[in-house]
Amino acid sequence: MKVTHVLKVKTNFFWDSLNVIRASILGANDGIISVSGIVLGAAGANLDSKTLLISGLSGMLAGAWISVSTQRDIQEKTMERQLENEDCENCPIKLQKNDILMPFHAAASSFCSFIIGAMIPLLTMILARPEHRVVFTLIAMIASLSINAIVCTHNSEVSTSKTILRNVITGLLTTLVTFILGASV
Repeated sequence: MKVTHVLKVKTNFFWDSLNVIRASILGANDGIISVSGIVLGAAGANLDSKTLLISGLSGMLAGAWISVSTQRDIQEKTMERQLENEDCENCPIKLQKNDILMPFHAAASSFCSFIIGAMIPLLTMILARPEHRVVFTLIAMIASLSINAIVCTHNSEVSTSKTILRNVITGLLTTLVTFILGASV
C-alpha cells in the first residue's frame, strides 16, 4: 500500500516554533489565572452554579480574544521599531514580515491554549461540591500553573522553580483579590 502526503505544512517560518509556543504558554497562563479569578470572585459572592458557569464562560471567551489581539499588537510594534531603526542593533529579536503571526495563527495557538487553561478552574468550580469549590479550584489552579511553568522552562536556561513561584504567586494574589471583592458584595 502506497502512502501519499495529502497536506504539506511549511515549517520554516519563525512563528512556526517560538511565537506559537510562546503564545500558547501565555494563553494557557492567562486562561488559568483569569478564569480562576472570575469564578473565585463569583464564589466569594456566593453565586449559584449557573451564574458561576456563565461568568467563567464569558471571561474565557473575552480573555481569549484579548490574548490574541495583544500578541499581534506586540509583534507589529516590534516591526515598526525595526523599520525606524534600520540597523536595529538594540532589537533583541529581528522580525521579518512573515514572522508576524497572522490572525489565524495567533487565534489557533493563543485562543486554544487559553480555552484549555480556562477549562481547568471552570470545570473544577462547577464539578466540585459547593463546600469544596474554593479549595479545589485553588489547588487546580496551583497545579496547572506549576505544570505550565515546568513545560515552558523544559530545555531552557530559565529557572523552573522561579517560574513556578512567579506563576503561583500571581495566581494566588489575583484570586485573593477577586475573592475578597466578591465576598464584600
